[in-house]
Amino acid sequence: MKITKSQMTSILFSLLFFGCSIASAEYKPYTNTEQETKQQKMEKRQQKREAKKEKKEMKQKGMKEKAKSYSAIVLEQAEVLNLTDEQLGKIMRIQMNHKKARKELLDSPRKSMTKALKELRNPGATVDSIRKAGRAHTDDFDALVEAEIIVRKNIDATLTAEQRKKLQAIKLPVEEKMND
Repeated sequence: MKITKSQMTSILFSLLFFGCSIASAEYKPYTNTEQETKQQKMEKRQQKREAKKEKKEMKQKGMKEKAKSYSAIVLEQAEVLNLTDEQLGKIMRIQMNHKKARKELLDSPRKSMTKALKELRNPGATVDSIRKAGRAHTDDFDALVEAEIIVRKNIDATLTAEQRKKLQAIKLPVEEKMND
């Protein structure tokens, strides 16, 4: 079968016309149901990300609640304790002054503990070097405890006897979780 020149031209024009109509048609990669399922999957992924982020924030918040200092706890209970403006000011000044020192004091026990643990794991370490690292860690921790006790005494000195009794009677959420 031979194709004539006129047949060939008509075939080319039809292909050209058909191709133009396809190109001008709206491109839809998915049907409506496919588009909806894709959208639902994207929404699920987004919800999972948000839930994960929220869970992480909750965990961090919980850790911050457990790590509150004595002065922060007293300031939180200011209404219950009926603290005066003068007492609030004194406690806040004590807290601000101690915050910088506390940061430094918290770093030294961590560093000395890692050093002591490295000594314990080191097969070439002597017993004396292990004991020395252990004592250094104990000394650093004792310094931290002593600094916290001084802050506690200063805060307690600003409170009245009645306020101290109220403070001791308050049960913190962390304590309730530990006792359960």
